[in-house]
Amino acid sequence: MNKFLILINKIISILLIFFIVFIILNEYYIIEFSNTLKYVLYFLTLILILISSTKEIIVNKSGLSKFINCIILFSSIVGGVFSIVANQINIFIYICILFSLIYGFIELVYKKA
Repeated sequence: MNKFLILINKIISILLIFFIVFIILNEYYIIEFSNTLKYVLYFLTLILILISSTKEIIVNKSGLSKFINCIILFSSIVGGVFSIVANQINIFIYICILFSLIYGFIELVYKKA
């Protein structure tokens, strides 16, 4: 069962990295998505960020890992609320995406398979 959970963690990290890369490529007009597909990518990325950070906060025993995931969760919630109120992307969303991307790479590279 433990190998299955590690495999699920790796798949979530890979999907999260791909979605964030696609969003960045769309932001700089390297790839152009339709508005519908762009919003679907935003939604799926947000859901994966919330699921992975909540899972890591509950399951992981490392203090640094819990702290990073608490920052990710807090910044995604605050950034989401501010983005709804102000109707624009703010610094909290960028912090959430940056920390999620870094933690996804760390989870793929340094954690045991």
